[in-house]
Amino acid sequence: DGTTLRLSDFQGKPLILVFYLGSSCLHCVEQIETFAERSEALKDAGLKVVAVSVETPQEVQEALVRWGSGFPFELCADPELKVFRAWRCYDEFENSALHGTFLIDSNGFVRWQDIGYEPFSDADFLIQEAKRLLRFPVHQ
Repeated sequence: DGTTLRLSDFQGKPLILVFYLGSSCLHCVEQIETFAERSEALKDAGLKVVAVSVETPQEVQEALVRWGSGFPFELCADPELKVFRAWRCYDEFENSALHGTFLIDSNGFVRWQDIGYEPFSDADFLIQEAKRLLRFPVHQ
């Protein structure tokens, strides 16, 4: 909707941050749909999901229309790949975006991550891992 989101907008709440290659990537669509299907379990675990796409805002809006009303989490556009690069979800050698999934605690610390050429889709594992990891304090 044109709103800029920042990690600080989620301060105080654990977050699952997903970087995906857009609605033309079949594996990414499967990943996003898997997390959407598990949205109640994620919510029950106290986790919010935000996904960032390589697509333009218009392409993200078109994807939301295809997925239907009531889509359970926010989809963001990063067509210039600035956020992808900042989160190391970019292969400089291959000059291409990578898939990334992060568990960020309520203080903004990354507790778990998966970055690579294949999207991470095991939402149930991530829910269990979040429950386990978020119990421990961060040592600074």
